[in-house]
Amino acid sequence: MPTTHNYWPLVLDNLKSQISGSNYKAWFSRLEFVSTSNQGRKIILGVPSLFNKNYIENRYKGELKDAVSKYFPQVIHIDFQINKTEEEITPVVAQQEIIANLEEHPRLQANLSIDQEKTSTYLPKKNINNLNPRYTFENFVVAEHNEMAANISKAVVDQPGVLYNPVFLYGGVGLGKTHLMQAVGQKMLEKNPSYNIKYIPSETFLNQFQLALRKGEMEQFKNYYRNVDLLLIDDIQFLAGKESTQTEFFHTFNTLHQLNKQIILSSDKQPSEIKGIEERLLSRFNMGMVVDIAKPDLESRIAILNYKVEQMNLKLTSDQIYLVASAIDTNVRELEGVLNKIKGKMMFSPESEFSDNDLEHILITHKKTNLSAHLNSRTSQTDRIFQAVCKFFSVEKKDIVGPSRQQNIALARQFLMWFFKHELGYSYVSIGKMFGDRDHSTVMHATSKIDGLRKRDFRIQEKINLIKELAI
Repeated sequence: MPTTHNYWPLVLDNLKSQISGSNYKAWFSRLEFVSTSNQGRKIILGVPSLFNKNYIENRYKGELKDAVSKYFPQVIHIDFQINKTEEEITPVVAQQEIIANLEEHPRLQANLSIDQEKTSTYLPKKNINNLNPRYTFENFVVAEHNEMAANISKAVVDQPGVLYNPVFLYGGVGLGKTHLMQAVGQKMLEKNPSYNIKYIPSETFLNQFQLALRKGEMEQFKNYYRNVDLLLIDDIQFLAGKESTQTEFFHTFNTLHQLNKQIILSSDKQPSEIKGIEERLLSRFNMGMVVDIAKPDLESRIAILNYKVEQMNLKLTSDQIYLVASAIDTNVRELEGVLNKIKGKMMFSPESEFSDNDLEHILITHKKTNLSAHLNSRTSQTDRIFQAVCKFFSVEKKDIVGPSRQQNIALARQFLMWFFKHELGYSYVSIGKMFGDRDHSTVMHATSKIDGLRKRDFRIQEKINLIKELAI
């Protein structure tokens, strides 16, 4: 029987597949398995410094938790043990690694001192495109749900900046938007190695823009992004409410478009459904090709699984593949997650045949883990928004949930109800229970009032945006 320590290389392999090579080397190459305790519910990992520990917790907590849960499903707490003194790490070098990281975390950036910023390079060098070599057209499984998006992406490679510009891909998480965007980048780079290609999440664009403003380096920032041949921006919806960043992106977009430089954007929803984006930007999003990537149907999921099972050299029967495809109907990422767990089970039990009972256990565990993660995520968001509203209106939580009808408290309560309904998706009944067991009609009245105010007074949307920023 394998020991728990034997599973650790699989966790590292999983992290390596999610995180770019330079970032993996900087932050995870010296991450070590130490032990498990509390009947396997706690895992202790060794890190070289406190700085390394803090950065992983701030930036890669989710990725680490997901990777650990795949092979240590019983773990509910991750703890760290410092293996070396922090003085053994060169602070300036480590700091430069952070700023150069194209997936920078805004809260960590806010903690950087001015002196540290002066030594940093927040705009990566021209030849750093942040493309993941795993994301190619060759390993993208085309099926009915994504065929249009795949065909358009391939057509763009043949006529960049001419045929469809911009391309706007939208759809839910884990459906392949990032894969397709980066596949375009890989193929265009293959055809023309001198191309200046930049792939970034919109959050990175936002963070770099804010740094450029603080450092008085807007000219460098403009030149950097207005001289690319292919600009790929993921999750453009996160620019919502960021007016100054939207203005800069508007001018960057115009410059590139006029020069026939290709732009590809992605979002979790189509342009008309993104709230908080300026009309002039939305019109530009719609001027090229807007295409959705739908959730894969059963037939598509089976095709995807057959391809990935072959790639991973897994010995699954057609009935087992059908069972996985029937049980996981959300997205491709979840299908891959289940296959990773199956691979782990097979690798460490080579002497026994992988049975239907084994598969059923994996599927049940997977669904429980994902449901728990979803509930914990929404609970965390609920707490952050509650605290943000209290801070914005200078009121106490007990007053908001209490019977007080003071104007300021009542308005704060209405804003919170609106957030819980429209941002977090709670039902009217469940929101009422959060606020002293109020009737659902009270919640409906509150959310309708905020919606009405938003239409008549632009300052209401500004307040909503400020509260969102406080909740980050």
